[in-house]
Amino acid sequence: MEIAINTVNNQDVDSNPAADSKPGSVSTIESAPSVRFAIVAKSIAQVVASCGLEVPGFKSPPRSGDVDRTVRRLSRGSIVAVRIKDRPFEAVIADMIDGVVLCNDMSTEKAGKLRNLLWGAATQFGRQQKPISRVKRTVLVHRPTVDDNIEAA
Repeated sequence: MEIAINTVNNQDVDSNPAADSKPGSVSTIESAPSVRFAIVAKSIAQVVASCGLEVPGFKSPPRSGDVDRTVRRLSRGSIVAVRIKDRPFEAVIADMIDGVVLCNDMSTEKAGKLRNLLWGAATQFGRQQKPISRVKRTVLVHRPTVDDNIEAA
């Protein structure tokens, strides 16, 4: 009979939690599709606004479960809805970018330039330097004194 023993490495206090791949770590949270979608939507929106174009709202999933992307044009603005589940994330980004182009009724030449800008913005979020967390352990020690009233709740 073979017994597996888990060893715990004593991590340095100044370690980068973003490098962890354990459930609940920062890198796991940032790699969640919905969080990635929100980060990319924000990046795309910033670039579109800086170009002076209409910034659509982004949401997921579309109302209809039969499609990957819908674009709704309303009097107060457009909404691009993209399905994230069971799709490569690059396809999600492409649908978001195409939605922006559709909302702004762009010519082929301008659309190509905008797509290049938006792909650059969308792919930059993963390359940014992650902040290093300086975690310091905190211990709270309470030593009851004679005058303390200790009661059970």
